[in-house]
Amino acid sequence: MKLIILISIFLFSLGLRLVTINQTGRTWDEFQYAEQGYKLVELIKKGDFGNNFFHTSYDHPPLVKYLYGITAHFDVEKLLKNRDPIFKYDYTFSRILSAIMFSIGVIITVLIGWKIFSPTVGIIAGIILSMLPFSFGLSQLVTAESLKIITYPLTIYSYLFLMKERITKMNILLAGIATGIALQAKQTNFLLLILLGIILLLQVKRTHALDRRKILSKRILIFLGISTISILVFFTLWPQSIFHIKEILEINQKLWNPQFSSKIWQITLAPPEVFFGRLMLVPIFYYFVYFFISIPVLILILFFAGLKNLIKQKNIYFLVILLWFLLPFSLSFYSWRQHGLRYIIEIYPAFSIIAAVGVSLIVDKFKSKTLKGCVIIILFLYLIFTLFKIRPYYLDYFNELVGGVNNVYEKKLFQIGWWGQGVGEAGKFIEMNAPKGSRIGLAISPEHVFPGIKDLKISRYHKDSSYDYVVVNYYNALREGFDDSYIKKNYKLTYEVLADEAVLVSVYSR
Repeated sequence: MKLIILISIFLFSLGLRLVTINQTGRTWDEFQYAEQGYKLVELIKKGDFGNNFFHTSYDHPPLVKYLYGITAHFDVEKLLKNRDPIFKYDYTFSRILSAIMFSIGVIITVLIGWKIFSPTVGIIAGIILSMLPFSFGLSQLVTAESLKIITYPLTIYSYLFLMKERITKMNILLAGIATGIALQAKQTNFLLLILLGIILLLQVKRTHALDRRKILSKRILIFLGISTISILVFFTLWPQSIFHIKEILEINQKLWNPQFSSKIWQITLAPPEVFFGRLMLVPIFYYFVYFFISIPVLILILFFAGLKNLIKQKNIYFLVILLWFLLPFSLSFYSWRQHGLRYIIEIYPAFSIIAAVGVSLIVDKFKSKTLKGCVIIILFLYLIFTLFKIRPYYLDYFNELVGGVNNVYEKKLFQIGWWGQGVGEAGKFIEMNAPKGSRIGLAISPEHVFPGIKDLKISRYHKDSSYDYVVVNYYNALREGFDDSYIKKNYKLTYEVLADEAVLVSVYSR
């Protein structure tokens, strides 16, 4: 029965994503994961492990690129004479892999909720996690976030077995392997080692005072053992990094510190972003604000109900879930804050479990199974309605506390369309309506997400040139400061790409 439930939740999560898998259009970072991954896999097939591309393409550790590199081979439209690939506009197979990885993460979250609390909490946590709008949008794209949603909960799950009185060598080995894979998913997953250290110290604190020194020494050895295994796993998956640490640090500096700092280890200024209607360097409380405005309000209420219940508990398992949720917010002190909650997406599984505890508290008040079922159905319908209203531009969701995406758009409170979402839909409209030879001017950011269309002359928009169609996205006007007044005056609005009623992209014709 348990297996049937898990398979059903997995299929539900995956199926929900497949419905709109290619409707967002290409987004900013996808080409890096898919196309660089393709090249890495080709080098592995040739046995060219010493190629400098293994360390010069560094952005995040390469595990995620290895995975997307495999599926990217199915996203190739054609090979040129020099064997260089031309990819299809929609990285369909790589996006499907992303959705699969996220859905596996949903199942691991269910297992954690099931193990610590109850089957009801686990199942509801899976439903909530699979339907939160922002993470839903990321899980349809070729990014590292879906891999994080597998590796973070998986590592937490392996840590649960370290809370037993008798810890086996197998428990330590599995926890070390899981941690190493998590570190490969993204550098910020080092927070898992901090969480592990806190867990082990909490265990020491709970023991009898006379036994603490002995237990502490054992726990230190366990921590060192897991850390060592995780480092070995990390370098096994990326052996080239051992010999090119200096180059990797230099590339890292250029990627993340181009105009903000000359220091290798930190960025001193946050990226400018439109925040509460003003273009500014985002403040330290950026993630906390986005937490409150990018999650459906009903789920937030349920979360705080569950949180209140957990705070009353002194169970170490409950504390682990709280720490899992809270620790990623420590990245607020790192200046590279942007893209909503994308960089701390690992909070979503923990958040979903705590919200599920809140739902369980309500469900348990009813004796009738019918009424219990009605509560879950209402929750499900609420989330379905939320997704349906913003579809397929889930990354642009804002909740009722800021009046939804329409109010955000009208009052220019926050950025929407920041990853190029909607540009693909505008490109498809032009492809269907523009006569051969038409001149297309692009006033969009980023430009590389616009689809290549045969028999059309596509170029960056210049005021002094004449075009048959001009494409402008809202992000370019709001964040980059593009003045579209001349276009509005001299061209006719022909088509709009909408997230609910908010305009992401406008197409103008002569």
